[in-house]
Amino acid sequence: MLFQMEGVLGFILLALWIWALVDCITSDSSIIRNLPKGVWLIIIIILFDIGAILWLLLGRPYNKNWKPVVEGEPRTYPTRRTPAIEDRADFATAISDRRSAELDRQLDAWEREHAIPPAATDDDDARTRALDEREAELRRRELELRSRELHERERSLDDD
Repeated sequence: MLFQMEGVLGFILLALWIWALVDCITSDSSIIRNLPKGVWLIIIIILFDIGAILWLLLGRPYNKNWKPVVEGEPRTYPTRRTPAIEDRADFATAISDRRSAELDRQLDAWEREHAIPPAATDDDDARTRALDEREAELRRRELELRSRELHERERSLDDD
């Protein structure tokens, strides 16, 4: 019975070690925690089970499968080949063009939603009448003020 348990336990530890090794190899080196990827590989290979447990607890990224996605970009990622400089420039141009087109569509939709409706003709007439009445009132007050000033000047001239 003990021999059978040791065999099962050994198999589980071997599976854990292989999983840790494969997981470390396939992890992106920029999101691995605490140590560089090469050091983790050496630890997992040399320390076997303890290395696999250490990788699980201290080295494995928290969200290994999470990758940032920009709105409008496909959620699948291209192969790992490093594109040439020209390819990168074309890719950047294509992405910026796609983003620009998307932003233009969103801006047009927002402008349609928040467009100010044209004023009705009755409102225009009412506004013009109100402005005309205001101008007439200002002219009347100005004339009244001028007449008072003239009257005061005449009075001061008469007093002298």
